Amino acid sequence: MVKVIMESWREGLLKISLTKLQQEKLRMSLVDSKTNTDMLLDDNVIILEIEDLNIAKEFLEEAERIGVNCKIEE
Repeated sequence: MVKVIMESWREGLLKISLTKLQQEKLRMSLVDSKTNTDMLLDDNVIILEIEDLNIAKEFLEEAERIGVNCKIEE
């Protein structure tokens, strides 16, 4: 199990893209994805547990591109 930690966000964060990324890449529900996005915007740290390291890396790369400061913890 790999943890992706979404620590903070940068100006210009693509909020809808972040919600969709969680749905598509991590197969999360719309409600859970939107909740995570909203919590991140409220300056909460979000920890996502992902089984596949490659999926975690892909998620991290895309999340960084759309404005999330995050890291992987194995």
